[in-house]
Amino acid sequence: MLKKIKTGKDGKLKMPPWMDCTWKRIPCGKNSCPICGTIKKNREEALARGKNPDDMEVVLDELGSTFRKMIKMIKADAKKHGIEISNIEDIKEPPEPEKFPLYRETEKWRKNVFAVLHGTDDFWTQTEEAQDLFWYANILAAKTYRQLCNRWHIRQKDSYGGHDHEYTGRVLAEILEILEKSVSRLVPAGSSQKGKLMLIQAGLMGLKEKILKI
Repeated sequence: MLKKIKTGKDGKLKMPPWMDCTWKRIPCGKNSCPICGTIKKNREEALARGKNPDDMEVVLDELGSTFRKMIKMIKADAKKHGIEISNIEDIKEPPEPEKFPLYRETEKWRKNVFAVLHGTDDFWTQTEEAQDLFWYANILAAKTYRQLCNRWHIRQKDSYGGHDHEYTGRVLAEILEILEKSVSRLVPAGSSQKGKLMLIQAGLMGLKEKILKI
């Protein structure tokens, strides 16, 4: 169990700016960035192993393998601002994604999103809205799992979970907003896939309330 987290003068632990690069479709891209640099390296290693770096299994595997590394980076960044996080090594590993029913529901929705691509080369698939949809469908599943893990950590009385829960909640809200906008703009332009896109839109609305309540 983590000891109580000591915060700075404002009483809050603020996530460093580079954390946003873990989920944005267009991150900073700098090699010096702790996230962008690591992602670039992970993608190169995945390709070298003959694996698709965008495959959800690979994404989740990297998420788990970098879990402790990210916390240590946060600890180092927090220390610079007078914040101390103790007993970082005692954080327990959370359950596998499939153990959470809401993750399974989100993953099913994500697969439905990519099923729309099957057998179509309509112009809308190359739009910015489509790129947002496909990118953030992956990120929604990954971040939903992360938030479920945060809730799990809170129940385990690991102090870290509460601070990351606040940040991830904000990220999920932003991701859901982006997805809502992209789908609403794609439905009229979806041509032969319009019906499937409408089902995706309905599914997203059903997930939104559940995800934001984690």
